[in-house]
Amino acid sequence: MLKKTAICIALSTLLIGANAQAVTVFENKDGDNLEVYGEVGVGGHIGAKNEYGEFYTNDKTYIDDSFATLGMKGNYDKTYYRLELDFERENWEYGSGDMVLAIDKVFIGYKFADTHAIEFGLTDTALDDYDKFGDFTFDTTVETGEAGDQANTVKYEGSASDFKMGISYSYNGESASGSALGDVINGYVGYFSEYIDIAIGAETRTGSKGESKYGEQFLFAAGLRAHINEQLSIGVNGYIENEDISQEKELLEADEDPDEEVYRYNDYQTLQNKGALISARYKYTPKIHFTASANYEAYEEWDISSPLGVSEDDEYSWGKERTWTTLGIIYKPSSSVAFAFEANFGEAAQHAYAYSRVYF
Repeated sequence: MLKKTAICIALSTLLIGANAQAVTVFENKDGDNLEVYGEVGVGGHIGAKNEYGEFYTNDKTYIDDSFATLGMKGNYDKTYYRLELDFERENWEYGSGDMVLAIDKVFIGYKFADTHAIEFGLTDTALDDYDKFGDFTFDTTVETGEAGDQANTVKYEGSASDFKMGISYSYNGESASGSALGDVINGYVGYFSEYIDIAIGAETRTGSKGESKYGEQFLFAAGLRAHINEQLSIGVNGYIENEDISQEKELLEADEDPDEEVYRYNDYQTLQNKGALISARYKYTPKIHFTASANYEAYEEWDISSPLGVSEDDEYSWGKERTWTTLGIIYKPSSSVAFAFEANFGEAAQHAYAYSRVYF
């Protein structure tokens, strides 16, 4: 749901961890510490295609995606904590288009039995790090509908040998635009080794009970990464989502400002969405990496043959499904600086994506 979260995950996976250059403010002999970290990025979506409706506006061909993060993390014995602030452009659909300051994470966690931990607060849900696991691209391509970061979350993660798992529960979840989702539960199991990594996850939500257009949902996602050699890695990713969306709404409270009007949503119907990709990353040199992907996505609302799809008069140019490919290059002059450019071909929502980032 949270587009900024998806982009951050893709970047930190592909380039370097956002905390890799963290500055230690405090550390004692018992291992307790406090670190400050962050990143500054400038870039955006080039040649945005308005028909796809993925951005906050339909009258611009360049969509700014500048972003900055400042955070601190630390631990005392088995208790750890994190506070992260983001300064971001709300450029996704239903966003304001403004640069806003948001609290991205604020949680406290506790480690027990060495390889197990539980977190409480505003944090990423369990599936958030693994729903696009097979994607090596710079700007995340095939999008799932997982919940992303949520407040009022309890999350458990643990590992045993090469296996890892996690599960989270979020009370009264919200979409990127602040719409009610109801309670959200998601989780994953994964196997991670030197040559192959596999992650499988699922998510369900209770729905907004008429408060927003979002009803109940079930999502299944799976991803695989195969490391052929030190230079070449290949990934596969896919998802299927059954999502209840309201087909009718009634006005309960009128207001001069349309954004302040109150509606009751009714007639929830189940729509199926699905997508898949295959991607690759080639480390030409330690400083130059190439990426590529082939993508497929289908939403029932695009299908004119479905009773829940658009009418023939409103049919999208790509029909009921779309395919596109990407080619990208990343230049890393140092471990904390990255420049990237990714071109899109076919039925993509943009022609290209460009970004420069500095981590500290």
